[in-house]
Amino acid sequence: MWIPWLMKEKSLDDFVDHEGETRLSQLMEDPGTARPEEDVYKKELIQLTRQALEELPERERLILLKRFGVMGNDEMTLEEIGKILGLSRERVRQLEKEAKMKLRERLGSLRSQLQFSLT
Repeated sequence: MWIPWLMKEKSLDDFVDHEGETRLSQLMEDPGTARPEEDVYKKELIQLTRQALEELPERERLILLKRFGVMGNDEMTLEEIGKILGLSRERVRQLEKEAKMKLRERLGSLRSQLQFSLT
């Protein structure tokens, strides 16, 4: 019974179950290709993160952007950032910690604005 089915050419639009609910194309997923909902979710996260970063004071925003190399910046050490801002390494670390807490709080409140979720 299976041999004739296997030998017959199949279309990606052919149903592969007895109920006619599952198409062959639904079973063939390319693991190297991102799912469209993942792309939408990532874009939303980027947009909300940018929005949250823009609400930080300029100095704190600069520290996070330089420290973590986001938005086209190269990653920098606390000491390198301190030289740019005329601050000690320790003060930059303190400001970084404060900025991350503010960013975390802001992103938590923006979470409700996410239209798509992967959970």
